[in-house]
Amino acid sequence: MDPSVARLSRMATSTLGHFIDEGFLDPQIRPVFRPVKLAGRALTVSAPPRDNAIYRQAIRQAKPGEVLVIHRNGDVRHGSFGGLLALAARNAGIAGAVLDGPCTDLAELTELGLPVFSLGVSALTTRRLHLGGTVGEPITCGGVRVAPGDYVLGDDDGVLVIPAGRIEAVLERGEAAMDREAATRRYLLSGATLDEIDAIRGEGQR
Repeated sequence: MDPSVARLSRMATSTLGHFIDEGFLDPQIRPVFRPVKLAGRALTVSAPPRDNAIYRQAIRQAKPGEVLVIHRNGDVRHGSFGGLLALAARNAGIAGAVLDGPCTDLAELTELGLPVFSLGVSALTTRRLHLGGTVGEPITCGGVRVAPGDYVLGDDDGVLVIPAGRIEAVLERGEAAMDREAATRRYLLSGATLDEIDAIRGEGQR
């Protein structure tokens, strides 16, 4: 596993949300089931409305541990990622999928356990229409620009995309934030108040 992915997988999106403003997908893109954790590098897909034929190419090209990040080009009615595609993706070692359109086969996806984040669920499904599409090109998903190889972190609270060039700085700051949160939690469990904690840290006058 990419060492950066391993470090990222130990973090929560909300921890990073304390100091990152950009990269969070539209909060309407939610996990199919909870609890869930997804971390990996993006394999980007752009799919025409009503069509999911390009997904097969993406699954063939994906490296183990990659995350399919799929732009549906405005199609918010057709469920394009369901049980069989999820099973094929899992068999290929894909870590999960994120799409800015609906999924389908909710029960199958939940039972399978592959992390999937989508814009709801729909019984109206896509077909293999072979209308084109791309794999491995920059896209926009959930209002965020995503390039191939960007880092993706998803959990119960949402999805964050981190450009590859920023990952080390984010990881270092995120690990420091995790240590700080853990210390604050210990103080609170011991009965300290937030004001007392600030005083211990010398932050009371800031």
